[in-house]
Amino acid sequence: MKIFLSFFFIILIACNGENELKEKENPIAETMVNSSHLITRNTETFTTDSFIKAGWKKSKQYDTETVPNATEIWYGFYNRKDIEIRFYDNHQEAIEFGIPAAEASIEGAVKRSKGGKLLDFSGGSFSGYADYLIAGNAILLCEMDLSACELLMENVD
Repeated sequence: MKIFLSFFFIILIACNGENELKEKENPIAETMVNSSHLITRNTETFTTDSFIKAGWKKSKQYDTETVPNATEIWYGFYNRKDIEIRFYDNHQEAIEFGIPAAEASIEGAVKRSKGGKLLDFSGGSFSGYADYLIAGNAILLCEMDLSACELLMENVD
């Protein structure tokens, strides 16, 4: 029994230390909201041009009526991944109103998923947002994972 408990505590400590290392190695992360949602560059204000200059391809503007306090919503892509960017007046509004809206969008995609793969109602694949990143006054909804959003933010001046 002592061997089992010792082994359990070693695994627990090893897993805990790995999370700390992950945070330190991530150059854009200033604060972790949870294990996957990042807050970065919280004192900055971004516009669509900020992301276009970094290589994000703006495609379509969405109505802000269904997303509380959003000032603009744009769909586009970066590195062959869909990224939707929702803009707010400031960082505090992005946190207060943007996080619940982003999580609702992700939950909707999860409800439409089947066996871990995001599918549309006809059974074909569709772009689903599986994660998000908060950057200053913007929320970036990321297709499948944070990797494309993180890379985009590394290239934003």
